[in-house]
Formats: sequence, structure tokens, C-alpha cells
Amino acid sequence: MRSAMSNPTGGNIVPLKKGMTDPRWMGSDGWVKMAQRVNGIEIHYVRNTITGQVDDYKFVG
Repeated sequence: MRSAMSNPTGGNIVPLKKGMTDPRWMGSDGWVKMAQRVNGIEIHYVRNTITGQVDDYKFVG
């Protein structure tokens, strides 16, 4: 988790059919879902491509 948090731009954008629709992180405001695999563990988070902000880190597997 620390590795992903220290390098949020190192992840890959996760394509979503409907885009980001959560009112907290709207795609129209620049938010994208990101994923990184660190030591075999998938970590998902959201990143704003306009401001560079990141939020909502989660372990996925």
C-alpha cells in the first residue's frame, strides 16, 4: 500500500464502461479509477488527472 501511495501515477487506469459515476469522484471532474499490483497484491484507488489528488485506496486481492 505504501508503494502505491508514494507513487500514484505508477498505476494503470482501469477502463470503466460507464466511467466514474460516484458523486464523490465524477469522471467529468477528472477522476479515474487506477490499479497497481505490488508484491502480488492488487491495489485500487481513484486519481484526479487534473489536480493530481488521490483517494480511496483499497486492497483487492
